[in-house]
Amino acid sequence: MLLSSRISTPIQLAKPLGYSFWVPTAVVLSHHHVAHELGNVGTWLEARGFSPTHIYREDAGNIPEADLLVVLGSPGSVAEGYCLPPATAEIEAVATWLTTGKPYIGICFGAQVLACALGGTVRRMPNTFRGFVEVEHSPTQSYLDGRWALWHEDAITAPANAEVLASLPHADMVFRIGNAWGIQPHIEFDAPIVERLGQSMGVAATEWQMLQAELHADKNYSHRAHQLLDGILDAVEVGETRVR
Repeated sequence: MLLSSRISTPIQLAKPLGYSFWVPTAVVLSHHHVAHELGNVGTWLEARGFSPTHIYREDAGNIPEADLLVVLGSPGSVAEGYCLPPATAEIEAVATWLTTGKPYIGICFGAQVLACALGGTVRRMPNTFRGFVEVEHSPTQSYLDGRWALWHEDAITAPANAEVLASLPHADMVFRIGNAWGIQPHIEFDAPIVERLGQSMGVAATEWQMLQAELHADKNYSHRAHQLLDGILDAVEVGETRVR
C-alpha cells in the first residue's frame, strides 16, 4: 500500500479499527476511442494502490485535483507547424499542472506535450517510426533494459535542463525534470492493444503486425513496464514526503 501524509483524502476503515489510511489518486488523460487503453499503466496503478479517474480530451474539461497526472498518446501533434489549438491548450494545462510540483508521467504524445511545456521542441519526422527496439541508456538505469514498443511520427528534443535518461539517434526517448517524466515508448502496450490501435487509426495491418508479434512474444513486457514505473515512483517526491 502506498502511504503518504501528503496524499489525497483519508478513507475511514471499519469504525472499530479507529484509524484511517490514505489512498493516492491519479488522473489519466486520453481520447475516448483511440490511444485510450491503459494497459500496463492501468494494472500498475491498481497494483500500487492508486484510485484512478479517466478523463477525455473531447470533453475539454479542466484537469481535476489528484496526486498524479498521466497523459497518454494521441493521433494529434504538438510538432512545429502541426500543433492545433486543442493541443496548444493541452500544453498550457500541463504547464499549469507542473507548477504544483505534483508527479506527471507523459507517454508518447504526453511526453511530447511535456517537452513543449518546459521549453523543449518536437518536430515532425518524414516517416512514422514503429518498432520494438532497445534504447540507449546508462547502465545504472537498469529499469530501461530490454526492447520497448515505439509508434510515433514526431521526435522529441528534451528541454535543455532535462535529465535525458534514454535516447535513440532520432530523438530523446525518456527524460525528466523534477517530478515530471516523459516516456516516448508505449509502456502501456500489449499485443491486443496494438491491433486495436492500428484498426482504430486505419493503419494497414502490415504496418503494425511485426510490432504486435514481438510484443506477444515478450512475456516480460508488462513486468518491465511496471519496473520502469516503479523506478519513477521511487524517484518522485511530493513536497518533503515521498510518494512511495
